[in-house]
Amino acid sequence: MRVSKLSPLQAFFYSGFLSCAMPLAFASVTSGIAQAAPDQPSKDVQMYAVGQASGGTLKTYQSQLGFRFDFREPYALDTSQEGKGTVVLRNGSISTEAIGSDEPAPVDSNVEAQHSPGDKITVTRFDNPQRLSARQWAEQNKTQSFFDGRQSDYRSYSFAGQPAVSYSWCGTGNCGDSVIVPSRDGRSVFVLSALYEYPGNAVRWDFKQMIGRFRLTQ
Repeated sequence: MRVSKLSPLQAFFYSGFLSCAMPLAFASVTSGIAQAAPDQPSKDVQMYAVGQASGGTLKTYQSQLGFRFDFREPYALDTSQEGKGTVVLRNGSISTEAIGSDEPAPVDSNVEAQHSPGDKITVTRFDNPQRLSARQWAEQNKTQSFFDGRQSDYRSYSFAGQPAVSYSWCGTGNCGDSVIVPSRDGRSVFVLSALYEYPGNAVRWDFKQMIGRFRLTQ
């Protein structure tokens, strides 16, 4: 069953995912168009893919938006919207047929992987001229944060050396797991999201691994 509104059981699953499945990655460390473009637009579309989702050599990407992260094949990086504030990771092995369930995603996304064509990981930078905290920004920018669609209470913790919040949410078209973290100078906010149709999709676990290697560079 695709997810738009969650049953109580699904809501329980969402509430536990970010607080229980990701704590180690979070401790060490959206869809939408950013309100502020980076200083310089992207020159060309660049696609990277290396290794395997559960092993192999990491590929590091450092964005002009002020962050860097590692990723593995079968994910490919699309920087075509970087000039507008967003970079996207997609699993190139996903077919056009949606496969998913309401069961939890496997820890290893290569084992009985559940996925949908629209699954993706996004990192978007937004202006934060008032230097709001992560929670304040999420509350005041609900269109970009989907804060009103939370499936559980938000979690506060240190992410990439900055105070951040995380939560799972559902909108009209899909659902997501999001982390919101301000830049080092507080003038920008980064929204990291895994977007999916089914709560059991493997992109959620791939997102956990990716954000564990996310670092701010500005």
